[in-house]
Amino acid sequence: MSQGKDAASSQKYEAAEEKFEDAHDVKATSESKAYADQAGAMKDAQEEIREYEFKDALGELDKAANKTNGYSVMTKQATKLYKTINKVQDHITHDINPLYKQAKLSYRDGNYQATVESCDQILDLSYINGKYYKKVKKNVKHLRKVANAKLNGEDVNDDINTENLDANDDDEATTSHKSTSSKSNSSNNSNTNTSSNSSQNNSNTANTQNNSAASKQSSHTTTSNSNANNSSNTNSSSNSNSGMMIDGQTVTGRVIAQTRNQLSSLGVDTSSWSDQKVVNFMRSAANNGHTTIDSYTKQDVENFQ
Repeated sequence: MSQGKDAASSQKYEAAEEKFEDAHDVKATSESKAYADQAGAMKDAQEEIREYEFKDALGELDKAANKTNGYSVMTKQATKLYKTINKVQDHITHDINPLYKQAKLSYRDGNYQATVESCDQILDLSYINGKYYKKVKKNVKHLRKVANAKLNGEDVNDDINTENLDANDDDEATTSHKSTSSKSNSSNNSNTNTSSNSSQNNSNTANTQNNSAASKQSSHTTTSNSNANNSSNTNSSSNSNSGMMIDGQTVTGRVIAQTRNQLSSLGVDTSSWSDQKVVNFMRSAANNGHTTIDSYTKQDVENFQ
């Protein structure tokens, strides 16, 4: 039992579970059984946290924290870790995922600028660089990268799944990494083949030049249409930007995210609110004399709605 306690104190729960089970085999008691079960729950919670499966981890931590006849050290460890992971899950559910959903839906609708802005709001969150948000950050950065590439007219692998609205799920980032590695290998093979078949490439160059000339002709009309669309988009963007200003100052993504967080702490769900609606609320609150984020009240929300 003492060896199991030492292992548990060092948070080596797999070893602790084994030692408590050994002790139980020697002398079965309610305490030895409870300690082994508690260590097993902590071991499973650790594994689930490593896999960013926070909801499952919370279930195991709850078992460990409330284990009858449990080891007091593990009970304290479980209670403390539960509070930490519960806060992480709350951030993902109420702060990050509403913005991630907004980013994905904007991407689906072809509004890549709005996608980039929503991603930036997530990446501006004060806690986003914490160790428990690594998967979230990876997914958000990948979505932003693809959206920004499309915004700039770059040729990019469109692997965004707009049906997945949970930033902490296995999303496109991992798939993209594998795809990139595969493309890299393919490129290396292509370079090797190119070196050994230069005469073939010379022939292909002539064909490519002919195709390029034809492509330029066919793209002339498309370019004209694109310029017209860009002009329309520019006017739209100008109107949108003016709506995102208060007293001549542009409201940044960081301020919008902080405002959402403040309203969330008041029990107000802004997941369905657009950024423009948040700015409109801020403008309404300012008319009521509340010009700082921490001064917003439920009454401001009621007056706005």
